[in-house]
Amino acid sequence: MSFPQDIELLAIQKMINSSEAMFDRRRRILREARRIISENGLDQMNMRELARRADVSTKTVYNAFGSKEMVIALAIYTYFEQFVTHTEFDEDVQTFPGALARQTTSTLRDIDIPNYMRAVIALYFSPTVHPTIHAVLIDLATRSWLGWLKGVEDRRELHPGVVVRELLVDLSNVQYGRIHEWSAGGIDDDVFMRRSLSSILMLLMGATVGAAHEEVRQAFTAAQSDARYREEIFGAARQRIDAALSALDSKSKAKRSRLTAKVLL
Repeated sequence: MSFPQDIELLAIQKMINSSEAMFDRRRRILREARRIISENGLDQMNMRELARRADVSTKTVYNAFGSKEMVIALAIYTYFEQFVTHTEFDEDVQTFPGALARQTTSTLRDIDIPNYMRAVIALYFSPTVHPTIHAVLIDLATRSWLGWLKGVEDRRELHPGVVVRELLVDLSNVQYGRIHEWSAGGIDDDVFMRRSLSSILMLLMGATVGAAHEEVRQAFTAAQSDARYREEIFGAARQRIDAALSALDSKSKAKRSRLTAKVLL
């Protein structure tokens, strides 16, 4: 799937020019948008306030991105991309353990960023959201499973009639439904993690046969009935998250040091 590239191209096409200055302003706008979402959620995402914080005019924001919705979508996308880029996994993404590790890390990370997740939910379930933005949100929710599912399809371990692209949409709907339930206060963090994972695995069990089905079934049984298993997989996920955040923090500090040195020169 090439959804992320699509959204980048869509945003770039809406820019009035491709000068270095405009790209710098665009990055600054997205940085401030991420901060507003993180601090206050979507309710405080006012385009005038965003323009003020980014030190540009409101017109510049619209010229660069076209709409408030696109600013929000790109802010969310770039936030998650930064995190994913710095998250390391020992497991191969093409394997079931690799896909599961990525899913548990993603699910646990959702809990750390409630304002971001409320923003994602608001976009995902909006009846007017741009199709490309919706596709990007599907990609964010399902990229953990794409590599493994392609292998399952190649090995003919999908139930007859199951289409991977449609299955990914179903997986996305299940996940965002659980996130909506959690963000609205319907379930606590622990229940959210268990039920999110169980819902995903139930869907995958119904879609697979053979060895793939057996892998999913075993994981589902353990996730449902073995507290130690849940502690193990989510504990490993927490370690990955902490390492990624540490790497991002180190990178940010190094960048600030370079900028300070440049100013002093």
